[in-house]
Amino acid sequence: MNILLSCSGGMSSSIIAQGLVDAAKKRGQTITVDPTGTDSVADDLDNKNYDIVLLAPQSVYRKAAIEAEAKEHDKQFLMIPRTMYNPIQASALLDLIEQSLHK
Repeated sequence: MNILLSCSGGMSSSIIAQGLVDAAKKRGQTITVDPTGTDSVADDLDNKNYDIVLLAPQSVYRKAAIEAEAKEHDKQFLMIPRTMYNPIQASALLDLIEQSLHK
C-alpha cells in the first residue's frame, strides 16, 4: 500500500508516517508512507502511484483543495481525525485507512 501523508510543512507527518510503517510491520504488512507538505501534493501525485491521500487535522483549511487533487488523480482521500494524529494511535489509523480503501 502506498500512502501520501500531507500536513502543512511535512514535519509532523514524518512522525505519523513512521508510526504507520511500524504498525504495519507488527501486522506483517509492508507499506510505504511518504510525508509531504500540502503545497507538494499535486506534484507528488503526478510522480508516484498512491493508493490514498491523507491530510493532517491541522491542515483542515486545505481540505477542499487536497481532496479535489486526490479526486482528479482518482485516489481515495482521508482527513485524519484529530484524535488519531498521534503515533500512539497509528494502529487505529491504519485500520481506518484500510476501511477507507475497501469501501
